[in-house]
Amino acid sequence: MSGWWQRRLETAVDKIVLKWLHEGNALAEPPPGYNPLEKIRGGLLHWVAVPFNGTDVFCQLRCPNATQLEQCGDISNITIDREKGTDGKPSDYSYDETLQIRNYQEALCQLVLNVPTFDGIASLVGEHDFVIRDKRAELEAIKDRFAAERENMTATEGKTLETRMEALELQLGFILPDDTMAFLCQWAMGNDVSSIKKITKENILKAASLAKAHNKAPSDYLSGVFTDHNRADIDSHAFMILSEFIKEYEATQAKGNTRMIGGKKRRGNLPAGKGRV
Repeated sequence: MSGWWQRRLETAVDKIVLKWLHEGNALAEPPPGYNPLEKIRGGLLHWVAVPFNGTDVFCQLRCPNATQLEQCGDISNITIDREKGTDGKPSDYSYDETLQIRNYQEALCQLVLNVPTFDGIASLVGEHDFVIRDKRAELEAIKDRFAAERENMTATEGKTLETRMEALELQLGFILPDDTMAFLCQWAMGNDVSSIKKITKENILKAASLAKAHNKAPSDYLSGVFTDHNRADIDSHAFMILSEFIKEYEATQAKGNTRMIGGKKRRGNLPAGKGRV
């Protein structure tokens, strides 16, 4: 069989298998309310096409439960993708924040990868990845240069080397490609089958206000398809949003009152003996 026909056959088979896997694993109508991810997806284990540096590889993934997700770390699913700030520009994480998030993401990947396992992938990368080997050599060279020339460097030069060392340490510390880690994290948290990413700040604020007024949980006032892990995340995040809103409102009111009292349009009781004009 020629190489051209071989590629055509492989492509056709991949499409059939992918279609079969998708139809076999997905529920026609995900159950509303708060349910375990396993129930929403229709099973504990699933064969899924996972991207590895742009190439899809079929892996068997496991649906984690709420307890397992909580053990991975305390990072909100609602705020984990802080990609842009209020001005529309990318928001920068500190090195420590980035490290915390990457550790959380790696724990999720370890949790969901069943075939192959995370450790199996790590051993293959460690033994055969020449890119990792080159990055280790680059990191050692930069460390040696930084130690030898630090006293004579300008602040800009020192900062540039420190930033590069931090980037290399993150790349060497986390072996999965960025697209792989992002996909597995979204899958582990059920973001592709739940309504969690459709919630707006206004939705959460309204739910928190109603919950506070009626002594209930904010999650009771949000409808949609959610995992059981989403419930606690929504409740804690909603009350945090409400608290921030109240503080901002009170600060605005106080600032407005100060301006009115000190400005020309001062309001209040008129001095005794004088009437309105």
